[in-house]
This record gives sequence, structure tokens and C-alpha cells, in this order.
Amino acid sequence: MARSAGVSRQLIGAVEAGRHAPRVDAALALARALGVAVEDLFAPAVTDAPDVVWLSGREPALATAPGLPVLAARVGDRLVVTPSAGAQQWMADAQAAATDAEVSWMPGADPDAALIAGCDPALGIIAAILARRSGRNLVIAHASSTRSAEWLDAGLVHAAVVHGRPDELPTMSRPVDRFVLTGWRVGLAGRPNGRVPTIEQVCEEQIPVVQRETGAGTQTAFLSAVRRAGAAAPPPGPVAASHLDVTSRVLHGAPVGVTMEPAAISAGLPVHPLVEHTVGLWIDPEHRAHLAVAALADLMHDTVLRRRLAAIPGYDTASTGARLAEPVAS
Repeated sequence: MARSAGVSRQLIGAVEAGRHAPRVDAALALARALGVAVEDLFAPAVTDAPDVVWLSGREPALATAPGLPVLAARVGDRLVVTPSAGAQQWMADAQAAATDAEVSWMPGADPDAALIAGCDPALGIIAAILARRSGRNLVIAHASSTRSAEWLDAGLVHAAVVHGRPDELPTMSRPVDRFVLTGWRVGLAGRPNGRVPTIEQVCEEQIPVVQRETGAGTQTAFLSAVRRAGAAAPPPGPVAASHLDVTSRVLHGAPVGVTMEPAAISAGLPVHPLVEHTVGLWIDPEHRAHLAVAALADLMHDTVLRRRLAAIPGYDTASTGARLAEPVAS
């Protein structure tokens, strides 16, 4: 087989044992040598249908045909699914189609991808680098830090990106492997070419602020700043779905919004910083043998990832890849 495909015997053994995913050229050579399609050769083994779990906690109303496009990945012995968020993801990122009767994989989907939850826009960069350098894929479930940590604690995702101050991070019921991904500041983003009000002015004048949902790391930082300013309650304001949604609303007329500094800078918005946040990658140790999860952990020490993140204004990569100790219960 090695001679026919023009690869090493060591590669054949590693692929058969599930320790290695061949590069595209090697995978095509193996498929040609066997006279089969590469998709069939590297399709996951057929097993009993896994239990289907929806991250939303309940199944939405599903179309009967061709089905609702969803993000999906196998986590342990469960198939975890969540509706794609936004029209672009529906078209580009959907892994499967869900109906009232079943969840079926779309052509080209990777059931053995790692499922990661989080809200940092850098997740897209991480997924792209991981695919190029290891051939492994990420499925990204966009969620707040608190929700992401809850899913990780419940064993519904392989990993989560969580950000905040050390004393404001979500608590876990069991140990997780923690790495520093990056760091950035949370702040108030104001209108382009305008003056950004301070947190004291926002509270005193009750200036409407575009905010995030309860549990989002930026919202926790905002409420802490409001308390430090001596206000009894936060000012009013709409709730945005993401960091980029906050900046979009400010660009379209909202007076101020709370978001991550890199998102504000990329949108050309001035920022009044509030607090520094450490952004961590938390991994369930039970899944460290999963090939995509192992590749994700290895990527934390990759200089390419560090350089790509460092190129984003507002990202601090000085500690990227460092291990974080489990917090000590008080």
C-alpha cells in the first residue's frame, strides 16, 4: 500500500491507528491506490445512532424538508447540535440538516471536528489555522462566556473560550485544562470622531448604552464599572448579540456601547477602557485524546497563531499558550 500510494509505511500505520490525519495530497494518493473516493475512505465509522442533544435546551420548530441547517459535532457518545446563527453561517458553516425526524450530515461535513463555544471573533482565525496546519476542524457555537462554561461543564462541548477578570470567571464543578489565548480590554465605544463619555457620565446622565446579555464577560465588566461609579442601577439600552453587533449599532446611531476594544478599533470607534480581560481556552480533559482537540491544544504554542493574533489591534499575546492553574476555592 505504501509503495502504491507513494507514502511511508509509518504514515499508513498512523492513519490506520487513528493517530494521524494525512494531508490532502497523501489522502488523495491513498484513495487512488485503493480505487475509492477520498470521502468514503476517510468517512467516520458507522456506529449506532448517538443521542441528539440541542445546545439551546430544546428542539426548535423544524422544517420537514430539506431540514434546518445546523452546526453539529460528536461529543463523546452524543451528537450535539445548535441552529446556525445568522444568514452567513446558514449558507457556509452548516454541518448537518435537522428535521423533526432526524439529523443528517451534509456532504463534506466532519463529524469528528472539535466543538468549541465562545464569543471571541478570533475563533474564526483559530479554526482556519487549525485546518491548514493539522487537517482538523472546529465547529464554533457562538455564546457568552458564562453559557460557554456551562456547556463545557455539562460535557456538551469539547472546549470553550472564556474571558474575564480572574475573580469574575464562571465557576466549574470539575477541573478543566486552561490556556491563555490572548488578552484585551473591555471598554465603552463611542461614535466615530466623537467624544466617548466616561462611565460616570453614562450613569449620571442615563445615556443609553448598547449592552450584552447577562452572563457575557463584557456585560459583567460593565455592571462592575457601574457599581464602582456608585450608580444604583445600570443605564438603559438594547441588548446586542455579539461584540460586532455592538459596534454595528453604534455605527448606525447608538450613542455608546460596551464591547471589546479590538472590535471597536476595527470599526473605527474611539474607546474609553474599563478593565483588562484575560481570554482563556478551556478544554475538557476527558477529550484530550480526541484528535482535533489535541491539535487545538498544540496550536496554543504555535508561533503562526501568536503572530496572527498579535496583528489584530488591541490583542495582547504576551502570555498566549501559558497554562493557567485551577482557581482556588475561597
